[in-house]
Amino acid sequence: MQDTPVSLLERLCRSPDEPHWERFVALFTPILARWSQRLGVPAADTEDLLQEVFTLLFRKLPEFQYDPSKGFRAWLWTVFHRQTIAWRKRQTRELPLSIKQLEALESPDSIAEASDGEYRRVLIGRILQIVQKDFPKQTWQVFWELAVKGRPGIEVASQFNITPNAVYLIRGRVLARLRQELTDLDK
Repeated sequence: MQDTPVSLLERLCRSPDEPHWERFVALFTPILARWSQRLGVPAADTEDLLQEVFTLLFRKLPEFQYDPSKGFRAWLWTVFHRQTIAWRKRQTRELPLSIKQLEALESPDSIAEASDGEYRRVLIGRILQIVQKDFPKQTWQVFWELAVKGRPGIEVASQFNITPNAVYLIRGRVLARLRQELTDLDK
């Protein structure tokens, strides 16, 4: 899996419609919120900052040309970092990091939360949350017990009062949906 949802970026650049933006916001809000926290933005102000960042991204993304050698994450960090500095300059109260300290953080690799592993973990975690909403609660629980916790299918079937075959069919449906989401990220 690539780090960047290339197909989503291409769709946003070509035809930035509401469903694509909703998906982009759903995927990247947790990552930007973590970066915000690392940059010392108070939790009470994070939502306002993120709204400013997404507004800026709405204007800038149609001009963005994806280059795998440079990476989307670095570009996103640059946009986010600059917007955070601009936001910080408008604040009248003291914040944990000064503007000088913020400006010193020049690349996404300069903060632990922006590492490749963390980026992937947050993005995949968010995809799991999104896909979970596509299934009834019991279906997701059956999948989780079997596929994530590694419990035997017969135990899971007994717990949920369904057949072992139904347990494996559920796992297959959820995995197919997850594969679809992950494949969409690589297109």
